[in-house]
Amino acid sequence: MITVKKNETSPAPHPVDAGINDIEELVASWEELAFKYEYGQNSAYDRRVLDCAARLGADPGGSLAYIWVFGMVVAGRYLNWLPGDGVKEAALRALRTADAALSAKDCAHASHPYETHDEEEDEELASWLVPLLDESEEWYEDWSRDQWRCPCNAAGFTRIALDALAPGSVANVPPRLPQEAHDTLHSLSAFLEGYPRPGTDVEAEIEEQGWALKAAEDPDDRSGRIMVVRAVGWYAASGVVRRKTVLDGLISALEKALSHYDAGTCPHGDDEHPVLPDTAPAAAAIGIELSYPGGRALYERRRAENDKRSASLELLLCPGFIVEIGQESLTLLRERRDHFFGPCS
Repeated sequence: MITVKKNETSPAPHPVDAGINDIEELVASWEELAFKYEYGQNSAYDRRVLDCAARLGADPGGSLAYIWVFGMVVAGRYLNWLPGDGVKEAALRALRTADAALSAKDCAHASHPYETHDEEEDEELASWLVPLLDESEEWYEDWSRDQWRCPCNAAGFTRIALDALAPGSVANVPPRLPQEAHDTLHSLSAFLEGYPRPGTDVEAEIEEQGWALKAAEDPDDRSGRIMVVRAVGWYAASGVVRRKTVLDGLISALEKALSHYDAGTCPHGDDEHPVLPDTAPAAAAIGIELSYPGGRALYERRRAENDKRSASLELLLCPGFIVEIGQESLTLLRERRDHFFGPCS
């Protein structure tokens, strides 16, 4: 059991001997970092991350390593946003060291909390510190304190942090979308709903989706990107776009992407293919999700757990289906381009 002294102070707070007020201050500082990371580069936030990395690096396999691992998970969005020079690199070094040290340890647990951890719960990790360290606190979790404090659970959260900072660099982690996917989706949703974020260049955002489609090499990524272009294509074809090159870019991206497909390979009947969302924000959301391996894994997990009636990935990513929706978008964009800017010579 870890004892936390109450109503005491220490000149150099550390959870081994820190007062409960020091732990609560640590929690508050991490929660601030989690919720205010978009305010820009912040030297105080950088110091918090570097201190966390130093603490973790000093005892990467220790019984309290999970404290600093949680801090790294909480700091993930800031580290993917605008950290100071070398801060993200320091975090990665500490996490890799901790992953090796913690993964080498054994435990008697059949399962751990990290296995069902959702990305939306990242910022909540800090709030678990006080009840984990002070066993006089009420405990309402389904998982036991021992499972939460287990080195194997800490190793799992270490991999979660590593995957958030360097997607695809580690295995055996719950699926999640990379931060760039969230940023893209937030921006697209805002202007597709009619309320673009301040400073958003909507035409540049639309063009970027065409470039992303052209750059997609994995067939499944490409299929998701076609769905995204389908969504922004409706907006672009509505008449709000003033530059012909924006429509030209989406058209050329679809032409290139569709050249990779053979619609004749579709084994499904006409009524087997799914019905995609018919509103632009929802259509963009599913496209972004399916554009990433982590997103496709999330979709399948959600389908298995909550909604078995939704379409399988096999049907969603069927070449015949993708050609169908891609060709519809291509036809629409060509017609609207010619309508607004005159037929192409």
